[in-house]
Amino acid sequence: MPEAETAIAVDYSELIKEVYIDPIRTVIVIDDEFPSLDGLIAKELGEEKPWAGKRDDVEKVRHILDFCRGKEKPWLVDVHDGKKVDADQDEFIAPYLHHSDLVILDYHLEGNDGTGEKAIKILRKLAANDHFNLVVVYTKGYGEPGGDIDRVVREIALGLATPDPTLELLAEEIENLKSGLGEWEIVQEDILKELQDLVSEQTYLSIPTPKGLNCRSISEIPELCTILEKYKNKPKGAKIKFEHLVKWLLGQKEKELLGQLSTTPLGTVSLSKLGEAVNWIRTDRLFVSVVSKSHQPNEIPDKLLCALNEWCPRPHRLLMAKMRSLIDERGVAAEADVLSNHYIQAGWLLELLDSSEQDTLGAISNTINRHWEAMGDALTADIGEFGKKLITYLSAQDPSEIIKLHSPIKDPVADANNITKALNCYISTKTSEGSHLTTGHVLEIMNADERLEYWVCLSPACDLVPGQKTSGWFGRLGNYLPFSVVFLSEVNEKTALAAADQNIYLFLEIDGIIRTFTFNPNGELKSNPSWEQMFALNKGSFVGEERKVNIARLTGDAENLALHSSEAKVVCQLRYEYALNLLQRLGVSLSRIGLDFRNIKREEEKRNR
Repeated sequence: MPEAETAIAVDYSELIKEVYIDPIRTVIVIDDEFPSLDGLIAKELGEEKPWAGKRDDVEKVRHILDFCRGKEKPWLVDVHDGKKVDADQDEFIAPYLHHSDLVILDYHLEGNDGTGEKAIKILRKLAANDHFNLVVVYTKGYGEPGGDIDRVVREIALGLATPDPTLELLAEEIENLKSGLGEWEIVQEDILKELQDLVSEQTYLSIPTPKGLNCRSISEIPELCTILEKYKNKPKGAKIKFEHLVKWLLGQKEKELLGQLSTTPLGTVSLSKLGEAVNWIRTDRLFVSVVSKSHQPNEIPDKLLCALNEWCPRPHRLLMAKMRSLIDERGVAAEADVLSNHYIQAGWLLELLDSSEQDTLGAISNTINRHWEAMGDALTADIGEFGKKLITYLSAQDPSEIIKLHSPIKDPVADANNITKALNCYISTKTSEGSHLTTGHVLEIMNADERLEYWVCLSPACDLVPGQKTSGWFGRLGNYLPFSVVFLSEVNEKTALAAADQNIYLFLEIDGIIRTFTFNPNGELKSNPSWEQMFALNKGSFVGEERKVNIARLTGDAENLALHSSEAKVVCQLRYEYALNLLQRLGVSLSRIGLDFRNIKREEEKRNR
């Protein structure tokens, strides 16, 4: 990776080190060949036989201790022999692993002739907890010291993977595939075995999901290229879809490996190419690198950093990781800053005490948001310094290379519309919160014609707090709460994207899909919003976890008015400033004044149409 040629040169490796290596403070070493403090104490108390290991192993432990304690910022290190670390029982594993910044784990915890099953169970536990765990598997490998490290990497990756349900084919697809393979076998008797032999464990692990089967992924996996070549030369009578063939072959390999796979989902497993000098394995909460014991203990941090460099986390992941480490490192100081103003704290406490039973969740949410904001402000300067270094590095690189290396979307121009929709959706909406209806909630309502409609609640938030207003019609309506809503007309995304900056279009994620709506009918700036007064039962309080509220809508005929009851579901929520923007637009529309200016020519044109 080229260094940035700027006044202040910044190497990406330095940023990775600052984020992942520098924050390490505690280390746990687990190796059945090492004497542990627990074991030595038990021996002195006569509870355990004297440790019968080799002097070389004791020397290695001493080297680890000396190295960890001799750093500029010393690491607190503990050594455990792994004998009482039962990966199937939380009470044994939790004290040793869940609070360590780095775990150095021997792969064969049951002697050199044993399997890595126990170590893999420990890794599964780490991958399942809520921390980001760094692990160096420090091992002799298989055979000669440092032998067949690739096998260890492969076994760990398989142990963290789970069966892929997308490999399953429909009954009809299986029948068609078998028929096509039968035709192929008539011409090439051993073709089925040839194809199956091409799918190795590495091939299986190289494809996180069959959805990733595109020209690029195929070209990067030699075995798939070979399968593709054979597929192109299949007999004309063999009617087979390449995607179905690959799925089936991967599915057959998965059946062979089933006993090695995890039964609990641990997130997507990604790994380096086998055979490379540096290896890594990654899940959502775990990063593992396998290091041979032929390397000295003081080489472990450099080996780990090399593995992290090869993984090459994206810039925004580095920024988020830096924020996490700063909260851990400077959280107490930031907490002191936040709590230093006693008057503010007293005010926030009074807000909690004054909240009604129905609005407790809203009060808690507001308090949490304010504390997060205050803590963020206290840490902004430190995060900003790291951000400057990150931008210095990025600005010195070729943008096309940065996109190629760090962007999950490899062709931003081709995917510009999806990127724009995702950005606009994120900056204008947030996860729905609160225990009752409030400004910015987007409601999904089934109308009288049994069609789904979408409305945005635009009553002021202070009018929507249950029980806060009891005078006037708020009192006369009893258990009903009046609220104003504006109808959202769905438009095609091309229209919304072309004029997204007009502030009348909304990008809303509903059931996992970003859909585009307009606040003004037909998307015309001069048109007036279509608004309505509705009434929420139980003062607008939500019912159940699906955040539903029972509502009543006015309906009627030439003679009478009536209320039509229905159910509304909150599907998303606008951020407050975006909701206020629409509330202001609604206010302008409702306060418009009709004047008597005339345009005779236009009136005549309308009359003569």
